[in-house]
Amino acid sequence: MTIGIFTAVVTEALSFLDSGAVKLSGDGAFSVYKLKLGRYDAVLCCPPSVGEIAAASACQLLITKYNADVILNFGVVGALTDKTSLFSTVFVGDVVHYDMDTSEIDSLPVGRYECFDDVAVECDKALLKKALSVCNIPVVRCASADKFVSDAAKKTALNANYGAEVCDMESAGILFTCKFNNIPCLMVKCISDSLIGGADEYEQNCVKAAQNFMELATEICVGL
Repeated sequence: MTIGIFTAVVTEALSFLDSGAVKLSGDGAFSVYKLKLGRYDAVLCCPPSVGEIAAASACQLLITKYNADVILNFGVVGALTDKTSLFSTVFVGDVVHYDMDTSEIDSLPVGRYECFDDVAVECDKALLKKALSVCNIPVVRCASADKFVSDAAKKTALNANYGAEVCDMESAGILFTCKFNNIPCLMVKCISDSLIGGADEYEQNCVKAAQNFMELATEICVGL
């Protein structure tokens, strides 16, 4: 089995790169590395930009060129409630792409894709169950869009409108790409900025929030 690892920025990938990852060539603007993850071969991809489109492209590259059988995403996220503390680690159970809106032509609610049954799109249940068997951490809903959300009122609104506990700029692109390719994915997130925190808190905490991702990935692979 080949494991594809996606991180949105190099900061989130540092623990993997420090483990002896070897950079590959011939992938355009993408930075791609090979490494060992427990007993598995793994390929890590960092795109040239943040956001849903770059995330989807990177995951498609891992699937199409490197034959990834599963995608593991590690990233930092913002908290949408005061119950989610800084540096806590969570699995994503489902994702709402709250930027999606075709309601003026089809009457679907904001965030709903016609190809999915609900606004909240579930991650792979079997893979999540395996991960939980070796790493028992909370499972949350992620609100995802091409927006960095720093305002506490906007964060509270995302929680109220969609029941999401965290937000980011990549999870929808990751999950939907994997679903369209029938590839399971698991998303592991660490809180870098609190409900009342913004860009400054993110900048201050992002490296620390990502420092244990390689250790978590190795632990999760025990259950695969």
